[in-house]
Amino acid sequence: MDALKWMKTDEALNAHLGRMIRQAATLELYLEQTVKVLCGGPYGALLISGESTSRVIDACRALVKVHHALTDEWREEFNTVLSDAKQAFERRNRYVHGAISWQGEVAVPGNSRSRRLKLEAEFVPLDLDDLVDLTSELNRLTLATGSCLRAALDGFPDHLAEDYSDD
Repeated sequence: MDALKWMKTDEALNAHLGRMIRQAATLELYLEQTVKVLCGGPYGALLISGESTSRVIDACRALVKVHHALTDEWREEFNTVLSDAKQAFERRNRYVHGAISWQGEVAVPGNSRSRRLKLEAEFVPLDLDDLVDLTSELNRLTLATGSCLRAALDGFPDHLAEDYSDD
């Protein structure tokens, strides 16, 4: 890869990686707030304090399962968002856990990280199109989680009713 193309690729990856990380952090915050609201008391913060995103999603799923005010429609919507969020965060982890490195004669950009009980570092090529798609997916999930959070704050109104609006 020539120097100019390498610099443009590196710059684009850094910009999109930053956008993706920012969007993932926003989604994580919304999920944490949702757990706190669903918990209905001061213990929500304690429940997720210091926990990983996957544990926050698991806590949210457990609360959705037992929350008395949720209709079946809201429960289904929450569970869909939580399943999609879990997958999106697993994709995110491939980009954020490890060091950016380049491999091969054409200097393919990727992420290198040590894996347990393996001598060689694992190299995963970075895909700019996938990174852009992941950022869009995290944005979609942030909006969907925000809608669920708003519904929780509003006491889970019938979201199919004509008079309900999340404006």
